[in-house]
Amino acid sequence: MVKQSYRLKWIEIDLSAIAANIDRVRKALQPGTRFMAVVKADAYGHGAVEVGARALASGADCLGVLTVEEALYLREHGIAGKIVVLAPPSPVEAAAAVRSRAEITIDSEALANALNRAAKSPILVHLDLDFGLGRWGLAPARAISFLETLARRKKLVCSGISAHLDYLPGKNAVEAEEKLDRFDRLAGAAAKRFPGLIRHCANSSILLDFPHRQFDMVRVGNLLYGVNPTTRPIPLKNPFAFKARVSSIRTVRKGEPIGYASEYLAPRAMRVASLPVGYSDGLTMEPAERFIGFGRGFHYWGMLGGKRVPFVGRCGIAHVLVDVAAAPRAKIGDVVTLPIRRTAASPRLPRLYI
Repeated sequence: MVKQSYRLKWIEIDLSAIAANIDRVRKALQPGTRFMAVVKADAYGHGAVEVGARALASGADCLGVLTVEEALYLREHGIAGKIVVLAPPSPVEAAAAVRSRAEITIDSEALANALNRAAKSPILVHLDLDFGLGRWGLAPARAISFLETLARRKKLVCSGISAHLDYLPGKNAVEAEEKLDRFDRLAGAAAKRFPGLIRHCANSSILLDFPHRQFDMVRVGNLLYGVNPTTRPIPLKNPFAFKARVSSIRTVRKGEPIGYASEYLAPRAMRVASLPVGYSDGLTMEPAERFIGFGRGFHYWGMLGGKRVPFVGRCGIAHVLVDVAAAPRAKIGDVVTLPIRRTAASPRLPRLYI
């Protein structure tokens, strides 16, 4: 955790906002539905250790990661709660998977055999089924026979049955409902044959658009971080802010070229501020017009004192220029909040948890 000090650029992460989002999602769950907080990809750029600890303290039943490496990282940094690895690891990772003390998703005989050999005591696994996403997963028609074979392995206990759907809000809702119904029937039959199986298929989008399809557990990622991928309203808080300080300000004459290749021509006399951030930090590589711009078509902007400050010219590797006409009192040292894809934000950027 980074202590607050004078910095040129940093990311602020509000853990109380994440806790509030967890509370909001839990209120939408049916009685008895478990809550998995998904912290894959370093908690979508928010910090897996910090977010994972807060999520468990805020009532999450378990954490979801994508890889064994991510599970081990959490264990090495003191996370003792339940972790589920959502993507089947390679059989060569079996020993590391056992060492992670996580519940492991499986989809093949080869992986099941490797885990059974590596385990010294019984470990929990989840069988994942492929309903069309095509990344991994067992063919649904093989589910029951696979579970029967799995039950004969002394060191593997099947704890769950899951699927990851190819649902995209606004695109394939009818198809998704049909697949959810198929999963419901198949997973229900499996749970009758093998009591205790946790059925899970709903991510953030499915939870909101198909609230009747929560099954036994929901896997929540986007909503945790204040991102609603659907059109269904739900009050969420944004826990993430990328900030940088103005490092210089200069006046540019009308018609004067700015930036690389003189691609941007000032449409008027302008005050332009330089910020010490660029695409090496994860900031977009094309902030405005690709070719010469005349003050129209701004695609990206920052916020300074509640005012939009549009990007001008090309974004450099370590700097970007913004038009501060809307903030006439802007000065060196002022803080600008900037757009960034959270998972693309450089790990070198200091994280300040508030």
